[in-house]
Amino acid sequence: MTPCGMKFTTLAGTIGGGLSTPGFVGHSKYNICQRKFISGDGGLQRLVWMPKMLKEEIRDRIEKRAEEIGIPNLYEMIADETVGVTEEEIFPFLEEMGHPALTMESLF
Repeated sequence: MTPCGMKFTTLAGTIGGGLSTPGFVGHSKYNICQRKFISGDGGLQRLVWMPKMLKEEIRDRIEKRAEEIGIPNLYEMIADETVGVTEEEIFPFLEEMGHPALTMESLF
């Protein structure tokens, strides 16, 4: 389950195959740590939740990119399903960790 209320497989199917879905962006797991990753929205520092398996798989790349952008502990600030799967569950964690997304301009 993900914070948007969908299982990860359902979420992936919603945006897979090049479909354009408002509010979602489809990309490869290798794209997450690229300099251009959602750069118009603030980049990697917007990332607040991801499945634990994926987070662990790309840990080295997240940590390297986070160091480059001046947030060396960003990896620890990213929630996963062990923290929660709803906004209400992960928000206190993000506050406690001082996640940079909480101080960024709202996307809405």
